[in-house]
Amino acid sequence: MSAWLLLLAWVWPLLLVWPASGVRFRQDWGASTLSPQRSAVPWVALGPLPALAAALLVPVGTELPLPWLFLGTHLALDATGQIYLGFTALVWLAAGVYAALGERGGPPEAPAARSGRFDALFLLAMAGNFWLIVGADLFSFYVGFAMMGIASYGLVVHDGSPSALWAGKVYLVMALLGEVALFAGLVMLASETGTTRPALDDVSALGNATIALLLLGLGVKAGLVPLHLWLPLAHPAAPVPASAVLSGTMIKVALLGWFRFLPVGDLALPGWGHWLALAGLATMTLALPVGLVQRDAKVILAYSSIAKMGFLMTALGLVLVEPALAPVGVAGIAFYAAQHGLAKGGLFLGVGLRKHAGAPGTTAQAAILGVMVLLALALAGAPFTSGAVAKYDLKPVLEATQWTWIGAVVAVTTVGTALLMARFVWVAASIKGHAEPHWAWPLAAWGLLAALVALFPFAFGKPAAWLSNALPVGIGAGVAATVALIAALQPRLFAPFIGLVPAGDLLALLTPLLRAVKEMGEVFLEDLGRAWSRVERAAFAAFERVFGTPAGDVERGLRQWPVAGALWVGISAVLLLLLLAAQAPGGS
Repeated sequence: MSAWLLLLAWVWPLLLVWPASGVRFRQDWGASTLSPQRSAVPWVALGPLPALAAALLVPVGTELPLPWLFLGTHLALDATGQIYLGFTALVWLAAGVYAALGERGGPPEAPAARSGRFDALFLLAMAGNFWLIVGADLFSFYVGFAMMGIASYGLVVHDGSPSALWAGKVYLVMALLGEVALFAGLVMLASETGTTRPALDDVSALGNATIALLLLGLGVKAGLVPLHLWLPLAHPAAPVPASAVLSGTMIKVALLGWFRFLPVGDLALPGWGHWLALAGLATMTLALPVGLVQRDAKVILAYSSIAKMGFLMTALGLVLVEPALAPVGVAGIAFYAAQHGLAKGGLFLGVGLRKHAGAPGTTAQAAILGVMVLLALALAGAPFTSGAVAKYDLKPVLEATQWTWIGAVVAVTTVGTALLMARFVWVAASIKGHAEPHWAWPLAAWGLLAALVALFPFAFGKPAAWLSNALPVGIGAGVAATVALIAALQPRLFAPFIGLVPAGDLLALLTPLLRAVKEMGEVFLEDLGRAWSRVERAAFAAFERVFGTPAGDVERGLRQWPVAGALWVGISAVLLLLLLAAQAPGGS
């Protein structure tokens, strides 16, 4: 009976969309009016409950075939899916409580309509996220992925500000690019394997084009450089609860898709594996320094997410090179994704709580900042934190590679992550909040999330892992303390570096080039239009010379050789072709 929780996990949020939207229809003599209202029931907080129950109660290996649903839906829960469903439901739950009982986001002129719209889109994205996790067929994964991605566009632009609309435009373009590539890759996968439920043996013979499309389509969602352009724009533009799930859960589904659709553990793909590992290293090395010069706390967290996804892509690439590492690598990547999702979701929600859940200088504000420091340490991988345990579990993957230098690179990026988290704490400490009522439940949900992160290393980690990363994190903390002391004594010393690279980095650098291309295109079109006008005028003049003369002149002109001769030659050629066609074999 518990197998039906897999269906309820994603159907339940869909069923809540209608009441959560606050839309009511009133019939007045056949005319319907639309009157959005804010619902008093916290629907978005109730949405993740069946998914959380499924993660806790449904045994691993459970399958639920539904041949009557769509093209033949098949739901299942494996070990990786259980981890994903568990941490994803927890982050959605904390964000849902925040959204339902705390700040809604958006300007105050139409709070009811905006709240209902946000709740409906929030639940749609939630349903898509859960569906692709429990779906064991290609249709379920893609439709859930597309539902999640398109609904998230509405979350990004919810604020309605020019920056949010620009971020939404970039997000939508990149999301559609990824979805088209993913759709093409899944169609080719189904064509090559002959099934919509590919097993590990089925995907072992995939062609290079299919693998490339799958890497591209899911790489957009993962923030793979240079496909990451949307992420540092969309995360700060979206309301706080939307940012928490965008970074905490949604970008992780790319890894789940690669686990399912690539021959991880069954076949060595050294070419693609090395490419993905190098791309992951490039993603880390770009995101960390760019994040250090940002002003906005949410932008810093966005670049931190890009860097962490780069690290996980590096680990996955190494597993593709050496299939024997798959049992350790897949489990390690899944646990790292869970740890990062919980900690990052908690940090995004903490930014909002700093603004709304207490006045400056109060005990509540100090406590919130203290918990955010603990979460930041966990994200940096400090000893006795979940980050240290998660990275320790991936050490066998890093040590087994032939790239002897990769350990040094990862150590340097760990120092960079510690500096990035120190920068985040510095910016978060400067947030000036104010006390608002009705924030007890969001604070409680956030506290539960933080408690899970704090207990993570002791529940899932070995004692040998607790002191992992002590040296690089200690170096990062020392450098950060030195920089902070210098900045306190000489505030203007580092000022030129802050904001040096705007959010969106490559997109901002490409904007002048794109503007120049646009201006050149406009000039070319103007020249093309003038040339076309000259051709039109010449053709019209020629038409007038031939057909615009009196009837007598036309007859006289036909008798002249240039016209009559051309007609005679043309008619003769047509007759000759018809004669040859009639005499050709098969002709009548």
